[in-house]
Amino acid sequence: MRRLPSYLWCLIGCVILLSCEKSVYRGFDKTDNGTYMQFHDINKQGIMPKVGDHVFVNLRQSIGDSLIFSTEEIGEDAFEIEITEPTFVGDMMAGLLNMHVDDSATVVYLVDSICIKTLGMDAVPDYLVSGMPVYVDIRLKDIKTAEVIANERKQELLLVKQNDEDRLAMYYSDVNNKITENGLIIMKVDGKGRGPKSGEILKVNFNMITLEGDTLLDLFEREPVAVRFGDMELGTGFAEAMRYVPEGGEGHFVIPSSLAFDSAGLDNIIPPYTSFILNVKNNEILTVEEFEAEEKRLQEVKEAENQKRLEEEPERIAKFVKEHNVNVAPSETGVYYLEIRKGTGAFVEDGDMVSIHYNLYNLDNKLIESSFEYEPLQFVFGAGDMVPGIEEALTKMRVGGRCTIIVPSAMGFGNVAIDEELPANSTVIFDIELIDVQKVR
Repeated sequence: MRRLPSYLWCLIGCVILLSCEKSVYRGFDKTDNGTYMQFHDINKQGIMPKVGDHVFVNLRQSIGDSLIFSTEEIGEDAFEIEITEPTFVGDMMAGLLNMHVDDSATVVYLVDSICIKTLGMDAVPDYLVSGMPVYVDIRLKDIKTAEVIANERKQELLLVKQNDEDRLAMYYSDVNNKITENGLIIMKVDGKGRGPKSGEILKVNFNMITLEGDTLLDLFEREPVAVRFGDMELGTGFAEAMRYVPEGGEGHFVIPSSLAFDSAGLDNIIPPYTSFILNVKNNEILTVEEFEAEEKRLQEVKEAENQKRLEEEPERIAKFVKEHNVNVAPSETGVYYLEIRKGTGAFVEDGDMVSIHYNLYNLDNKLIESSFEYEPLQFVFGAGDMVPGIEEALTKMRVGGRCTIIVPSAMGFGNVAIDEELPANSTVIFDIELIDVQKVR
């Protein structure tokens, strides 16, 4: 059983739009909370959900006679959804609040409400049709109340906390470790440089490893991270540990969860009640003035490199074209289009929902990213959400076609640095296969 994020319900309704009858709510009754619903099965003896509860539902979402999404179609028995406050009058959440366990009903609302009230758009985008109804068929199978969920969570956290304390006990009892007054466990510190002063900037590399040996975060194989000594962003244990690591030295510590992120955890990186081993190298200690001067110098160097890369781009492209015997002329925008396979399906037009597979390379022919082992990439053509060079290439293609394009930075990622392999103002190469085109008008 999968749990679907609530925001996805907003997006599903915007996927496909078809024509419909003028009276979009014909056959539907308006409920007390403003939802237009049509009940099929009613079980007034069943309990009803409240905000904060989790519900288990079967769903079918459609527009007109066209099915957009179904739990049955993807082989799911039910989806678990957390009931939240409705984002607009009559949305699916409002509909669920009107239902009992074992009820089945259809909720209808307009795509306008999703775009404007939920997604915060000023108006319905040009590639959608204002006034289109979205229908959601719902069967409410079960409810887990917010109180039950909170109690389950509390019991789970108590067990996690106890397991964490049991594992910590081994490190506290090790006579080779030093325990500070706050409970920080010092396993080993090396180095003879000076220690940091309050407010100074430390250039460090470190990793965090659970007491079971799982890596939470590893920042060793990269440029040092700047950390202000005394800041508590990484927890009081991290801040205390850095007090003992001299410039040029290394330290190895156990940070109890009480000195880290305790019962809250850290986003999706560190779970609640997770003590961890901290291995850290203090590469350099800088005053604030020294750090700001260095940052300014590095920024100037980067900007100079980016400008040089932009100026040399025509020469690099010309060299690549010559070395790879590219015998087609570039378009007015500088994109080279090389057809690999001619498609026989539909052409692409503005507003179409397009599905593509792609390989992304840099100009050294190094593969940076690929979608071919995953689901195709979907986007609305002409909405401005895709690399301009890709959209230009798609205007020359039909479904089933495949091509390779050489894309100058102005038609690619521009002055945005993707990573070390694709710095700002990089020429990129795409292999593109046009998988599908859905006409949404």
